[in-house]
Amino acid sequence: MSLKQAEHDPRFHALDGLRATMMLLGLVLHSACNYQNSPPDIVWNFRDTQTSGIFSLLVLFIHAWRMPIFMILAGFFSALLVERRGTERFLSHRMSRLALPLLLFLPVILPLTTSGFAFASAAMGKLSFGESSRLSSTPHWGDLFPPITIHMWFIYYLVLYCLLAFLWIHGSRILLPKMMRHLPRRCVERVMRWPGGTLLLSIPLILILKDSAGLLNTGVQFIPETTSFIAYGFLYLCGWALWNQRDLLDRLRHWPSTILSLGFLLVLFPVWLQFFLCWIGLPPGDLIEGLEQLAGVEEFQRSTISLIGATLSTLMIWNAIWGFLGFFMLTTDRDLPLLRYIVDGSYWVYLVHLPFCIWIPALMFDLDFGAAGAFWKFFITLLSTTLIGFVSYEWCVRNGPIGELLNGRRWPRTLASALRNRPLVEDKNHFIG
Repeated sequence: MSLKQAEHDPRFHALDGLRATMMLLGLVLHSACNYQNSPPDIVWNFRDTQTSGIFSLLVLFIHAWRMPIFMILAGFFSALLVERRGTERFLSHRMSRLALPLLLFLPVILPLTTSGFAFASAAMGKLSFGESSRLSSTPHWGDLFPPITIHMWFIYYLVLYCLLAFLWIHGSRILLPKMMRHLPRRCVERVMRWPGGTLLLSIPLILILKDSAGLLNTGVQFIPETTSFIAYGFLYLCGWALWNQRDLLDRLRHWPSTILSLGFLLVLFPVWLQFFLCWIGLPPGDLIEGLEQLAGVEEFQRSTISLIGATLSTLMIWNAIWGFLGFFMLTTDRDLPLLRYIVDGSYWVYLVHLPFCIWIPALMFDLDFGAAGAFWKFFITLLSTTLIGFVSYEWCVRNGPIGELLNGRRWPRTLASALRNRPLVEDKNHFIG
């Protein structure tokens, strides 16, 4: 679909598909967490007996760029809503689609998740049932409701970004002269259009991530984690600016540049990984030792390792953003019924998936699937979670009040048509914001 066509079509099919893909990659990420060969940590304290280093790499690889892409898209669609519906309706729309689901689903999903981790810990034989690193030694109802947002942290961040955007729009009208009101967005817009603008847009992220070797932390607390909140907020602003420069999307319909961006992403990841692993305390790899010899130093200071890691991570982020945008603009920028159904259901599936990603692996803990056991268990976990999510969406959500809450209206059950990629019964003027 060309830009001119997009002006008359309220849906950006490619961006909807990309956003749903980034959301559903959360199922891949959380399924893989169980089968990493790294020790259990505070974020995911369960490991199966059958593990593989491939899943450790997969988790880091997806985590490096998945949420940055999502935040760019969130900013883009927020700006779209402001232009099409006005500032007040933008805020009410975002609160109904983000804040209300957060308030309704977090109290339900949180205890199912914490009890799942407790059961998983019991399966590992480390603790008695009802105990885990998340729970105290004397279980009570309060242990099931720790003050965290679990996998809904990004919804919480988006609520805060939307509130800040609303306050900025209204506050700037009162406090700032007209030429200053849109200065941050316009600066980003101008840089986006410059040759080499991506390198300039990398500088703020490098400065933000320079103390974490480029790792974007997952801020699950209600008090936002500073580094990730600022980094994702900057990407949200970039997405907002992209709406006003959306003619750039048509320039991304170019296979050579798309392949080059995704190729750079794949090349940069193992290089960044060496610096990140060195930063967390592992011995330096051959690349770092070679660079140290070239620089004539015995070893790089930790701050240098961290800064190089942040630079490589930022370059990965921007290559992933432009590469995946280009790929989806080239392949999915039209009304595909199956993709449309997946887009509609992805929000529900993401909201409810996390408990299944820990309960199912915990139930399989004592099973031995042979030499490739980690891969079979991962596949079973991912497939089961996905099927549960979409089947429940079809029969319990799509044409009910929850579907109306998440998707803006009730849609008829059309899974059979979607699987055959036949047209869905739908209102052509509807879009999911």
